[in-house]
Amino acid sequence: MKATLYLALVLSFFYSKSQATDEDQIAKCIEGYITNFFLNDYSKMEVNLHERLSKRGVNQDGKLSEDYSKSDLKELMQTKPALPFEIQKNTISNIEVSNRVATAILDTGYPRTRWKEYIQLAKLDGNWIIMDVLWCFEKIDDQ
Repeated sequence: MKATLYLALVLSFFYSKSQATDEDQIAKCIEGYITNFFLNDYSKMEVNLHERLSKRGVNQDGKLSEDYSKSDLKELMQTKPALPFEIQKNTISNIEVSNRVATAILDTGYPRTRWKEYIQLAKLDGNWIIMDVLWCFEKIDDQ
């Protein structure tokens, strides 16, 4: 009886350690999105985005950008240079979860142009997926 109880406790410990937390799953979703965006690998990126994705941002001139859908991102990725994984600098912070919705901040960009993405996610069918992205460029000293 003691051996069975001990085995059950050990297995439950390892099972709980193997289960990713919501925060881990959210970070993995965001990493899959941004890493593959820079690598121009649409098929790996798009699985992290909801069909009704809305992405927009505030340009350096202070005006709102056009809206980007998943298909718009696909077109953009066909024209921009790829950024190798080794030089990508993506940092995810401020993950907040409330039931089946979450927000996070992603600091990202190219080596000379950095921006923040404020990301909203939903947990649908047991998986976290990006619904909305609002971005803004990092502040430039003379603006």
